[in-house]
Amino acid sequence: MRDWASLLKVDSDAKLPLYYQVHQNLCHLIESGELRPGEALPSEWELSKLYGVSRLTVRKALDELARDGWIARRHGVGTFVANPKAAQIMANRMGFTQKMQQIGRRASSRVISCRVVSATNEVAARLGLEAGAPVIELVRLRLADGEAIMLETACLSHERFPDLTEANLGEGSLYQFLSDRYGVTIASVDQTLEPILLSRMEAQLLGAEQGSPAMLSDVVARDEQGVAVEYAWSVTRGDKCKFYFRFRAGVVQ
Repeated sequence: MRDWASLLKVDSDAKLPLYYQVHQNLCHLIESGELRPGEALPSEWELSKLYGVSRLTVRKALDELARDGWIARRHGVGTFVANPKAAQIMANRMGFTQKMQQIGRRASSRVISCRVVSATNEVAARLGLEAGAPVIELVRLRLADGEAIMLETACLSHERFPDLTEANLGEGSLYQFLSDRYGVTIASVDQTLEPILLSRMEAQLLGAEQGSPAMLSDVVARDEQGVAVEYAWSVTRGDKCKFYFRFRAGVVQ
């Protein structure tokens, strides 16, 4: 039995609008896994009593949550935490595996290729290496609950990570491997996003139509000393993802 009174909190003295506080409180509970996909929420009337706000305030918050895909309303049945058909990709420092775990989806990968190549000028510049330096190029198809949603190419210094191989990595998390084997922790990520259309090869691997919308993500991941660890670019199916940003006092999460 849920102790809703301990979970549903707003601060009536805060300057933030009450509907926004309700929205953020429920978002946090869903993001953290406290509320799981498919779980029923209290009715609008119950929520208004628990939060100590009007039903209109609750309804406005729920309207925005439903619009953003956090909850699903079933007429005559109730309101439920949405079971996401698409992965919500958070713009933060977590790797793909951790992001999927956060939203209750099972992450897996299929290695397309893993080889040592000479760094192009762009790859070398992003990793702080000399042009032509040996880098590991890891191409993987990333899946959520067995469904392909992302094609990712990652480049890392071969000199720094000499035993990063397909056999050692398997289907596991790259960032977890770097942490376990080398004690390297990803502390920051620089990321850019650009809408694109899928090429024939990308569409074939992702099980989509050639020319369908997708999102290109360009990432440089750095360790706690600010040294570039990984330069990666990924193509994500537009119908299988939603990029979610939260801004607080000038900080993006």
